[in-house]
Amino acid sequence: MARFSAATARARIGWGVALSAVVVGGGLGVAASQGAFAQRGDIAASDVCSNVPERARTAEALRSVLPKESSYSFEETLLPRKNDHFTSLCTVYGGDDKALLRFRALPRGGVPWDAWWSHALFGLKREGLEPYSAGERAWAGSRAVVIGVPCWTAKAPGEAVRDLAVSVQASEPLDTGSEKAREVLTALAVDFARQAHKDARCEVASRLPEG
Repeated sequence: MARFSAATARARIGWGVALSAVVVGGGLGVAASQGAFAQRGDIAASDVCSNVPERARTAEALRSVLPKESSYSFEETLLPRKNDHFTSLCTVYGGDDKALLRFRALPRGGVPWDAWWSHALFGLKREGLEPYSAGERAWAGSRAVVIGVPCWTAKAPGEAVRDLAVSVQASEPLDTGSEKAREVLTALAVDFARQAHKDARCEVASRLPEG
């Protein structure tokens, strides 16, 4: 039977402890490199695009659902109404300049909804979106909310009222359950639609929920 001295036993224990430390340290290094210990960046009301209303409430909502990033930044575009043209955009970026969330308000221009849908929302599919009561037509889900907001009167008798296509869309799943994600996106979309209706100097009632 093999015999081991106390020194040999202590040496083996020492090597075991060292190996464990290397494994644990390596694991912590991987976790750190993947952002496990990174702090979530803050979003102040003043950071939010100026064309998005209720900026303090919006900042709070975004802090509660956006994927964890070390920092967040915003980019806005607001082109005032000229005839029937109008653009209002706000994009939220993460620390690596990856777009996380987009607000959009653009004229639908008389394009049928099915045709408009296929190109206006960066490949968003209708699956998972359910009809929602707002504006002319609306759909809501855990990744996006889309609202057709009546805006301009018809140019010719018998034509339908023309509208703004307003949307709030997340580029990836939000950091919360699907029910809360849908609730937050719906509130953001309705607020943004109400502001876009005002900024575009729309001529007809928005038919949006009171808020």
